[in-house]
Amino acid sequence: MAMPGCRQVEAGINEAEVHCEAFGTKEFSGVAIASAVAITDRSDLPGFCAIRGTIHPNIGFEARFPLHDWNGKFYQSGCGGYCGKVMADKEGYSNTINAALRRGYAAITTDAGHVGDMGDASWARDNPVAVEVYAEKSIPLTFEAGTAMVEEYYGNEPRYEYFGGCSNGGRMAAIAAQRYPSLFDGILGGGSILNLSENGGIWGSWVVQSNTGPDGRRLITQENFARKLPALEQEILSQCDSADGLADGHINAPRNCVVDVSTFPACKEQVTETCFTAVEVEVLRKWYQGPRDSNGQQLYPGMPAGSEPYWQVWFLDRPDGGVAGGNALGGDYARYLGFEGGAPEGFTALDFDFDQDPQRLRVNGRLLNALDPDLSAFRNAGGKYLMWHGLQDPLVLPDQSIAYYQQVLGTLGGEQAVENFFRLFMIPGMGHCWELPSAAPDQFDPITVLENWVEKDEVPDELVVRSARPDADGAAETVVCPYPALPVFLDDSARKTGAICGTAEVDAKATRYN
Repeated sequence: MAMPGCRQVEAGINEAEVHCEAFGTKEFSGVAIASAVAITDRSDLPGFCAIRGTIHPNIGFEARFPLHDWNGKFYQSGCGGYCGKVMADKEGYSNTINAALRRGYAAITTDAGHVGDMGDASWARDNPVAVEVYAEKSIPLTFEAGTAMVEEYYGNEPRYEYFGGCSNGGRMAAIAAQRYPSLFDGILGGGSILNLSENGGIWGSWVVQSNTGPDGRRLITQENFARKLPALEQEILSQCDSADGLADGHINAPRNCVVDVSTFPACKEQVTETCFTAVEVEVLRKWYQGPRDSNGQQLYPGMPAGSEPYWQVWFLDRPDGGVAGGNALGGDYARYLGFEGGAPEGFTALDFDFDQDPQRLRVNGRLLNALDPDLSAFRNAGGKYLMWHGLQDPLVLPDQSIAYYQQVLGTLGGEQAVENFFRLFMIPGMGHCWELPSAAPDQFDPITVLENWVEKDEVPDELVVRSARPDADGAAETVVCPYPALPVFLDDSARKTGAICGTAEVDAKATRYN
């Protein structure tokens, strides 16, 4: 059947716009369309039909369908943090749809079933329906509504269906593979908060408590940290650069390095831009160490070495009193989502008890976490799953992606049993879902990689990752090998023709790590 998009090119653009705006009167089971508007004046996007509305029971959405040249495919985006907003114009590859729209996809994004800010989980109090929708149900409900609208709009079902998300969207990606294995041909999951209950409840509470003084004020803020960041970065690099066996200006094995805060330059008679007060050193010690109970038992990992530049985004409150995103996220998890039956009124991250409360997170964690390692149904359905994580992510600690990957290998029979459908890439220098450009290469196009894997059977044996900061010191390009191999840094155009990962022979200007 010829697609309407093809006929519209012949008949002129007005027919495409009429077709779009008439779509606003269509009725679908479980979908209330509020508007359908043809958008043709965006210089950054191809013409598209913007379809807005609600998916039962409470999911706000915006779908963007190309007016012309639909590629025959469907792309569904996840959402970050606690969601709550329909962010159709968010750019990049982290919980976005415009990158897919530019490639000709019919794409959809949602608020995951409630209204609020990314760091606000107050909507969850006494609202089990909204919690279930946020945890998992928005994925199949959005898929069913989105693909039904695509079929009605174009007269054809999509040839391929993809899901992409980062952070909480990465958790949703994992939920899709684990609980809805037949929906998507390909899944992208970056910076995935797979263990939401412990990362949000334990780690989030630890970071806040460690950096809060007896008077309730933050001990380290953006203002007093920014001046000291260069000295801290240099100190951490000197301690951890060679943890992977080679001193090259990159921290590629942060967990091989135990940060020693006793070597930090201490402020004595006066506080300067290159020294740390005793109070600041104690905060940093706790952050690098990670959460422990009163018996000294490690409950969760600590800050990855090299993640320091990203703390200003996630954990250091602003001088004007604005709460950093990570502090808000961590503060709200136990308060509104973590405990069965809810937390007491007024509960905050400062009230979290590291002896008693970790166990209390487990019941709700069964719904909210994405930790099931049995991906056999997804594999048997023919799906492909590309997972990546920044090694220097301080918000969603990268350890959980590594632990999950290892559990999948243990469940399904080792690397050879999973490498044709599930791959994990750990990207050095990268923070959380591209919140800031890294000094190391961290830019790549995950949609193209996944498309080639699903549609051309081109298994991603490597990721070519480029720098967003050409002025930064170091390599402009990295070849990231599938975990557990470490990366190859390349100078300019020195990349050897052919695969680098999996062979001991590399170009003389490249350095390989094992």
